[in-house]
Formats: sequence, C-alpha cells, structure tokens
Amino acid sequence: MAAALKVEVEDAIKKLNLVQKTQIPFASKRTLQKLGKLIAKDKVPAHMKEVFKSPNNLTLKSLNFKMVGNYEVKLDFISDVSKGNAPTNYLAPVTRGVQGSQAYETKFSRFVKKAGIVPSNLYPIPFKQNLSKNSYGKVSQGVYSKTWSGLQTTKGAGKTGRGFRYFSVPDNRNRRGISARQGSLFDLPKGIYRVKGRGTGGIQLLFTYAERPPTVPKIFNYYGIARTSVAKDAPGIFRDMLREALK
Repeated sequence: MAAALKVEVEDAIKKLNLVQKTQIPFASKRTLQKLGKLIAKDKVPAHMKEVFKSPNNLTLKSLNFKMVGNYEVKLDFISDVSKGNAPTNYLAPVTRGVQGSQAYETKFSRFVKKAGIVPSNLYPIPFKQNLSKNSYGKVSQGVYSKTWSGLQTTKGAGKTGRGFRYFSVPDNRNRRGISARQGSLFDLPKGIYRVKGRGTGGIQLLFTYAERPPTVPKIFNYYGIARTSVAKDAPGIFRDMLREALK
C-alpha cells in the first residue's frame, strides 16, 4: 500500500517577495505536518465511516503519520496489534489500487489450520446468529478466544467428562476424550461447534467452513482521499503557515 504524492505550492511561491521566501522551509515543514494529520485523523476516518459498516476505533485510528526528514511525511497503517488482526492486513484487500481481492485470512483461521484441525482449503466463517457481538455489531473477541481455547483442550470436557465442549467437523487430529455420544455427532455439516447440553439439541454451530477463500469488494479509496486532500488543502495550509512564520 505504498505511493508517493507531491505537494505543489509553486503558484503561491511566485507571489512572494524576498523576505517572505526566506520562510519557505519553515512553512513547508509545517504544511506537511498539518496535512499529514488532516489526512490521517480527519479525511481518511471520515471516508471509512462512509464505506464501512460500523468501523471500530482501531480501524478509525489505524492510519499513522510522521515526518521523515524535513520535507516528507509518511502515512502508514498499524501493522502490529497484541490481539486480533492488524489493520494494514485486513484493509489491504478492500483498498483500491492494491492487487487481489481475497479477504485477509484472520489469526483464528490460520490457527485452526496450523493446529492441524482442518485442511488448508477450509475457511471458518462466523455463524453470527449464534454468537455474541460487541458494540459495533461484530463478533466479539471473546468468542474467538473461548473457541480457540476450547479447540486446544487435550482432555475430555471438564465437569461432565463426556467429551470436548468445542469440536470441529472435520478434525484431522487423533483427539482423545471424545465420547461415543459426541462422536456420533460428527455426522454434522462441516463447522465448529459448542456443546451446551445433552443430546443434539445442545449442539450449537459457531462457525461454518467455506471451501473457497472469501472475497471482498474494493471500496476503500485511501489513495484517492489522500490525493484529493493534497491538491485541495495543501496550498491553503501553506499560505497559513507562511503567515504564521512572518508574524
């Protein structure tokens, strides 16, 4: 997600006298600082609210800006988070100008494959009507954490001792602790399930498995927003910063 944009202020410079021109370096640096903040903290978040359904705070605050030298500002998305998925990864597939439209594969999806639970050609999709949601209407992080933890359990489910509370269909592991009753439930459709009670009525579907990678539309015009802001806002900011320098 890299591109270079140049701020054009030549027209404004032509009208300056010799004294004013001495303040161009200061005004240019301040212009880039102001412009970077405007794009990262105002223009792009506003665009996100238009094209995404209930974007969370991490997404809205994901674009950073910093000066690189005196006359360059760098804009980049958060690439490392302690929990969940990094914005730079999940935003790339929906961004215009970035190759590919396959949805970013989440940490949870990568886990169930790396753990040997499902083949690499299956992709877990949340069955949302059975899952708790956060204030943004999206599946809560706690659901993923509990399911992740439950699938890693190596012994039969705790209090009942009648098998695992979380299980996958299929499961490529030789998982000990599955009771005869629960084993019969592996005739269920492909997915990840939670055992809530006795009998098939106590089996709750949490995730289905897609056999093809999910795709997403290119709706995030990050480059376009930045390009428009540079052309529209930079000259005015430069004039303001020059006035500030001449005070």
